[in-house]
Amino acid sequence: MLLLPGEAIKHSSATTYDKGEGTLYFTTKRLAWCRAGAQVAAVEVLLENFRDQQVSKQGRKVKLKVEAAAAAAAGPAETVRPLSYIFQWEQEDEAVAIAERWKFVSELSPLSSRSAKDSGGGGGAVASPAPSAAAATSSEYSKVRIGAVPASAEEVMLRQEVLSKNGELAKVHKSLVVAGLVSEDEFWSTRKHILETYAIQSQLRKGETSSWLELTQMSQETGNFKSTITPNIARRIFREYPQVKRAYVDNVPHKVSEKTFWKRFIASQFFNRGRTGDTYKGRDSIFDKCSLEEDAAFSDSRQANLNFLARLLDLTRTEEDSMETGNAPDFTMRPSLADNKLPLIRRFNNRSQLVLQPMLSSKRKRTASSDRTPVARALEDATVLNDLELAPDEKRVRLNIHDRTRYFASLAKGDAAAEAAGARAADPEALRVSYDIARPLGGCGDTYKTMATMSSAAHRRTAQMRPNRIQELHIPDDVSAAIAECHGAGTEMLRHLWALLRLPPSPDRRQKAESIVVAFEGVNKHIRETIARASTAESKNARLGAMVEKMLLPIVESLRVGKRAFETQAAPRPVSS
Repeated sequence: MLLLPGEAIKHSSATTYDKGEGTLYFTTKRLAWCRAGAQVAAVEVLLENFRDQQVSKQGRKVKLKVEAAAAAAAGPAETVRPLSYIFQWEQEDEAVAIAERWKFVSELSPLSSRSAKDSGGGGGAVASPAPSAAAATSSEYSKVRIGAVPASAEEVMLRQEVLSKNGELAKVHKSLVVAGLVSEDEFWSTRKHILETYAIQSQLRKGETSSWLELTQMSQETGNFKSTITPNIARRIFREYPQVKRAYVDNVPHKVSEKTFWKRFIASQFFNRGRTGDTYKGRDSIFDKCSLEEDAAFSDSRQANLNFLARLLDLTRTEEDSMETGNAPDFTMRPSLADNKLPLIRRFNNRSQLVLQPMLSSKRKRTASSDRTPVARALEDATVLNDLELAPDEKRVRLNIHDRTRYFASLAKGDAAAEAAGARAADPEALRVSYDIARPLGGCGDTYKTMATMSSAAHRRTAQMRPNRIQELHIPDDVSAAIAECHGAGTEMLRHLWALLRLPPSPDRRQKAESIVVAFEGVNKHIRETIARASTAESKNARLGAMVEKMLLPIVESLRVGKRAFETQAAPRPVSS
């Protein structure tokens, strides 16, 4: 069996599947079954897509049923099909068959328990899924309805993916939802845009690669060369060479084996076009026919669709008389048919067409849906000079910092660099060089003194305005984390409270706002504990407690203002007589 890059086989056993004989493999990446004599797996289940397994009862035929998550079938039109396979051991000795089956059961059991844990429901907290869950479920996000109460299973999986990729959001979720301060639905009610953005991003598919397919050959001790064709490489060959795909369907496995087919393909003249002449051996009945079909397809002028090509850009036509050569086709521009490089050039052109085809299709759809005709639009694109047009307003995207700790770490590195620069400036050699440079300015009289006074005054003013940039606070890590939690919890609760207060009053909204205001006491308690911890912490900063209290004062004042606004709105209004 052809292995994937970095893959290793752990277990293999002769089994039957769908009344066909073959070998079942368990590797580090997948569970695969190959027919006898085949190199490409006919059945393939990635370990991240595995879901459950079942074994037959004692006394019956030794069987193993494997169930996996729905996967997308390869091809231009992707269709979803369920994965469920039954393998059977045909050994005469039942004990040997059970022992062979147990090797696979023991390897798949941990995967079964992990799958059950990931899919099982729980409380209000959302657990972070495995990274591979996004690939298995991204196709389901296209129809997810975000904001439904209660949340659908697709939205819950989408929330898990967002939390697994946004570490700071996961911390806020843990400090609020897991702690019971706000519910799961309330937490995500103000973050629908994040879920919608991720749902759109999960639908993006990687386009066709522009790199040319190259089969690297490895030299062996015997002097021969070995080429490895994986399933992905085989699919790329079928994509780039449709003639090979038709030949594969017509000849494998009833005429030639799969291994023989790929050997003949690598040694054929069809594959080695454009290479040195001695790299292939003689003629081949299968792939010589592919060469003829490829030449016929490339030389067919009817495949070029010129409906969307403007007359200004079409070099094959002219609407004015030429006095010297006339209107007949220019035969001097026809390529030489005897040139052996022509097939390779046509292959490169066809490859470029396959890469650009999706983009051109979408552009043609936009052009067809426009009010202007395709020819008028193409003429405008060809004649309008962008350099002479007014520059459009710059579209700015708001900066979204996922991990603010890295931002503050960069500031700390800047302070360290400034200290290092100061140390270098204090070096005797550096002072001597500075003195030699500044010595000619000594005779400038009042100008030199004025500049020195202005420079020192600017330095003092900068130190007064930005004291945190030139002094180290010496805050312990646990105190710094507690300060961040206080700010995060308080800010999040205030967001929900102000969102409720700005909406028209209702009993349900009033009850939610009241529960949030009650939870303010928990945040204030956490703030008091953080200040007390800072006052008793071991630090070089003797005023650490007072500084932490000053840092938390804005959030305390904001909580007080929010509580006062709720009490004002909830107070009964006097009824006019």
